[in-house]
Amino acid sequence: GWSLNYSGGYGQGTVTPLGFDGVDQNIAVKGYLGAKFTLVTSMGVGFATKGNVNSLEQVEVLRDFIGGNKPEGLRIGASLGFRREFNNDKVALSRLTAAFENLQWKLGGNVRFEKAFDKNRDGIDVISSIGVHRQIAGQLFGGFEAVGQDLEGFWEADEAEGGARVLIGPSLNYAPVSSRFAFTL
Repeated sequence: GWSLNYSGGYGQGTVTPLGFDGVDQNIAVKGYLGAKFTLVTSMGVGFATKGNVNSLEQVEVLRDFIGGNKPEGLRIGASLGFRREFNNDKVALSRLTAAFENLQWKLGGNVRFEKAFDKNRDGIDVISSIGVHRQIAGQLFGGFEAVGQDLEGFWEADEAEGGARVLIGPSLNYAPVSSRFAFTL
């Protein structure tokens, strides 16, 4: 099926291009195209603390090589995509994904490689995320998520965006039965 996702955020003192100083509103559409292909598109509007209004657009096509036909089981895939960031930088991206789901567990992770077409950016950026959720009760799942940005900063001394960052924290996910909505904290 298809899903529509909304997210919003506020940032102050962020590191460009990884963050946005101000309030941003984002909407994404994700859908299965058949033959194990998934389309993910997103658009964001940012209202900067300095009064500017900026936008972000991204499109990505994912291909499942293992699984992907059912909501449960193992799934492994790869993608190609393109993004125009809030600061107007253009970025080509590719991703490797893996996930496993059953009635009680949700495990997923990906590694994304990005090539920004700006001379002041890194040659290649490496971003990774992993998450593990366990069923708490009914449709309520709890676990942790970890995100690593600019991981090449661990082995490159001249990392352009300020060095590697790793964020780890708890997360909750609730998807009511027969509802079109899901909630994540």
